[in-house]
Amino acid sequence: MEEGWVGVLNVRQQHVCQLRTLFHLEQISVWTNFTKLSHIMRIKNKIDDDEGLSFCFNSLSDATDVVNLIVDILPSKVRLNMNMIPPEERCIFSVEIVPICCGDLIILPSHIAASFGPNIGPIVICTRVAKIFTLLDPFTLTHCFLKAGQYWDAPFTPSFSRPQLVEYVVLGINLKEELEELVEENKEKKKLIIELYAADAVAAAAAVVAAEAAAAKKYRLADAMVARVKDIGNNNHTTFQIKTHLGRILKPGDHALGYDLSSGGVDTNLPAAILITKISYAEEENGRVVAVQDKWESDYQLFLKDLQQDTKLLFDRRAIYRNRTNCHPFDTTIKSPFRRPFYPLEDLLDG
Repeated sequence: MEEGWVGVLNVRQQHVCQLRTLFHLEQISVWTNFTKLSHIMRIKNKIDDDEGLSFCFNSLSDATDVVNLIVDILPSKVRLNMNMIPPEERCIFSVEIVPICCGDLIILPSHIAASFGPNIGPIVICTRVAKIFTLLDPFTLTHCFLKAGQYWDAPFTPSFSRPQLVEYVVLGINLKEELEELVEENKEKKKLIIELYAADAVAAAAAVVAAEAAAAKKYRLADAMVARVKDIGNNNHTTFQIKTHLGRILKPGDHALGYDLSSGGVDTNLPAAILITKISYAEEENGRVVAVQDKWESDYQLFLKDLQQDTKLLFDRRAIYRNRTNCHPFDTTIKSPFRRPFYPLEDLLDG
């Protein structure tokens, strides 16, 4: 470690087999200009238990500012170690991010599911990761919101994550009637969000708008018949009759990514599959991200795909365009649930 650093910040996300959250954090640091405060910022190429971001500072106040920024945008906890032995007098901040990523499937422990009420769990999907992360029950369309402190009181890990997604083809879809109870649930959801965000009225309003937009544009319960794409063409390929929260956007012939729960070793009381997202036309036209042997490179491809398509990133996309006239505000990107936006990478800022 070079001389002159008085503050070191190590950011880690343990038990996570992908680096997308850390790539997003790195880009946030670029766009908010706090890299001017750091002597070095890097993602390790070696994938091990110590993977993550490292920041080094010449000022403790600079280090503290960055720690506060991370805690404000991601569910995390901070530990401070003081090394006061000359000449290595340094403060080492260790930030651990909650090991949950958007799109993860979680089978909640029974006592945690019970704490959320009768309409949640045990199977939930993480739909948003921010200071407070959002979980969705795909069978009741009920959201619950969890603060970092609540998570660390009773931590859990996802049962399935993005690298385990399987491609399915939709053979049939039958929409269910929208229930009046969902309207009441949305009212309770608004109250809960506002209570969680407390004094931050702007964040509360934004969270309510985001939750309502997602529910209105994307989620509707449906019965679906699906088959694994890899099995199509086999004489004995298996079809699955499942329930899905993506009834509003799926139609026969569509392809979707989901988790295969039908294989051995998984609880037989669970459904055969849970769909997570529809494969967009943009992906089909521009090619899908493929896994490569280099895990770091594969995760970086996924991150680049998020930049092009995801309307719910942790940052404001308006900050990443070279030419601000190319910016597409959020209210126009979610109007069509059948086609996700696609932004050429060459229009984005260099990291």
